[in-house]
Amino acid sequence: MNLPLEISKKYLFGGKLNLVNIISIISMLGVAGMTCALVVILSVFNGFDVVVSGLMNQVDPDLKIESIKGKSFLIDSLKKSEILKIEGLKYFVESIEETSLFQYEKHQNISVMKGVDSNYVFSNGVADATFVGEFVLEDELNNPYCVLGSDIASKLDVMINGFTYLKIYVPIRTDKITLIPEEAFRRSLALPSGIFHIHQDYDSKFVYVNINFARQLLGYAKNEVNSVEITCLPNYNPDKIATQIQNVIGEDFTIKNRYQQQDLLYKIMKSEKFSIFVMLSFILIIASFNIVGALTMLIIDKKNDIETLTHLGATTEFIRKIFINTGRLITIIGAFVGVFFGLVLCLLQQHFGLISFPEGSFIIDSYPVDIRFWDIILTIVIVISIGFVASVIPVKKTIK
Repeated sequence: MNLPLEISKKYLFGGKLNLVNIISIISMLGVAGMTCALVVILSVFNGFDVVVSGLMNQVDPDLKIESIKGKSFLIDSLKKSEILKIEGLKYFVESIEETSLFQYEKHQNISVMKGVDSNYVFSNGVADATFVGEFVLEDELNNPYCVLGSDIASKLDVMINGFTYLKIYVPIRTDKITLIPEEAFRRSLALPSGIFHIHQDYDSKFVYVNINFARQLLGYAKNEVNSVEITCLPNYNPDKIATQIQNVIGEDFTIKNRYQQQDLLYKIMKSEKFSIFVMLSFILIIASFNIVGALTMLIIDKKNDIETLTHLGATTEFIRKIFINTGRLITIIGAFVGVFFGLVLCLLQQHFGLISFPEGSFIIDSYPVDIRFWDIILTIVIVISIGFVASVIPVKKTIK
């Protein structure tokens, strides 16, 4: 039998409700509230991470190969035939990207022209995200079409199914510097066929065209590309396939997975989550002073009990354990109550969307939530660690 713990339970839960008990309950509720806040906020950050990752995954390929030595390269130098022999590959998409000037009637905008081959429409969800018109880049007669991001289409005031062509200007690759537009830029025309909406980063960045159209406009060779995008079969690990591909292509090329393609974005999201966690932990440290106050009041209230226990032969360490255990009980109960209510709130938000966004302001209706096991464990560890330290301080300073 752990006698100090039994006495702690009696002090905390037994006897009549007095001011000291009320202060102890308030301390417990403070710990529970901060724990609940940690669980909810971390889960909401995880939810946004899932939403953003899902949006990026609609467009970003599983793997992307680029040249280290230059902006473009010949597809023959990539040993395409050897790459296609690797098990687990689903689509091999040739791609060209070039910053271009787009003009539609009197409106102009600078964005990125992205030329892709016929496999592109099958390799990701851009076609499904095309909400106006269709994702068509050329017709049966090889007439060029283009598909624009919604932000670009809005700035240019583009009309789909009209007869006005989009003018595309790209700089001519030459060593000579000239101020004459006809000598500095190539121009071509493409008829808008669709508008897609995925994420602002993409909606304001890309205009899709057929890769042969892009090659001709840029003056590229027949098999010249800026990158190769690879989609893997569902049951295969992209990182393992990337290792095999890297062995084939050598050190002249780099291969990136989805996280590496959006490295800056994911780093920002992780740093924001970490910052919020640290801020809430500091607030929790401040809230733990309630435990210090509650224990100090309890020690003063039980002064007669301490004298009695001392006369009965109790040591200073024994008496300290009583009050330290009381503080630990406040912390542990508060932590698990907070986790419970935090999980309940998260599950309610997941299933019923209690807190929603203003209509039409975001791509989802309510705040996303994703509960992760290790976040819960980390929250419990942090809360209990802070509470345990806060329990020792007043006891050692008061009972000597």
